[in-house]
Amino acid sequence: MKTFIGILAVLISLAFISLLVLRIWDIQIITLQAIIRSSKTLVVLGIAAVLLIVYYGAFFRSSERLYNEDRGNRAHPKAGQ
Repeated sequence: MKTFIGILAVLISLAFISLLVLRIWDIQIITLQAIIRSSKTLVVLGIAAVLLIVYYGAFFRSSERLYNEDRGNRAHPKAGQ
């Protein structure tokens, strides 16, 4: 998952750098307003994703069914799962 996020971040960075270089040469593929709106949309979607992950972990995940606490100091999976 880290590799996927890293590759995605590099691709997005390269796209923005390419657009910046084209902007320096006065070549306009996409407007600055469209980039700003897209960036705002991505930020809102990122915040929503983080909130949903936090809500899932806090309210919907049952940690007591995953590990057997009676088998020593390390976490052991329960039998039958």
